[in-house]
Amino acid sequence: MQIRCYSCNIPITISRQNVNQALNIVHEDDLVYFDFRCPKCKKANRVSKEQLMHAAPGWKYESSNSEKKKNPKK
Repeated sequence: MQIRCYSCNIPITISRQNVNQALNIVHEDDLVYFDFRCPKCKKANRVSKEQLMHAAPGWKYESSNSEKKKNPKK
């Protein structure tokens, strides 16, 4: 996914992994936007949930709590 910085106009490439992480955060916190920082000017660039979903077709929510109990106490 590529966006253009709103302040300095340089193109910013966002990897598929970063898009998936952003979607997980947006889903967990029930947000509408996610802010990506420009590597040059450090300003926040808002990307909507819709734009992120368009960049990651077939995305499914993965819980950040990866520790699951395999043997619960009885």
